Amino acid sequence: MATGLFSSRSKSLRNGLHDEAQAVEEQIADLRAEIASLAKLLADDATSGASGIRKKARAARAQASEAAHDLKDRAEGDIRDMIAAGEDILAEFQERYRDSGRRARKAVKEHPLATLGVAAAAGFLLAALLRR
Repeated sequence: MATGLFSSRSKSLRNGLHDEAQAVEEQIADLRAEIASLAKLLADDATSGASGIRKKARAARAQASEAAHDLKDRAEGDIRDMIAAGEDILAEFQERYRDSGRRARKAVKEHPLATLGVAAAAGFLLAALLRR
């Protein structure tokens, strides 16, 4: 009888342990499914985050390109303005040169002896400076 008492108790203990083990395995399976779901959710978030970063990088690149084009256009406009101003200054100098030449020729025609005297004085002065 003692054997039978312990054997039935052993069976119920084994069945209880088996049920407990079954419950633990089910909980482990549920945890694995939840971890897999969480990992998928994190992967999706990382993918969408990377996509957002790519969009921002593209937008920044487009802005930088646009700013570079604007800067280039402004620089080209400034260079054109500087060239035009330089041409205006050159034209003004050429006109002054021609006007000075005309006045000098007119002065020589109107006062030939005075011009000859000024030239002679300038020659003597230059010769005196060069001797020293």
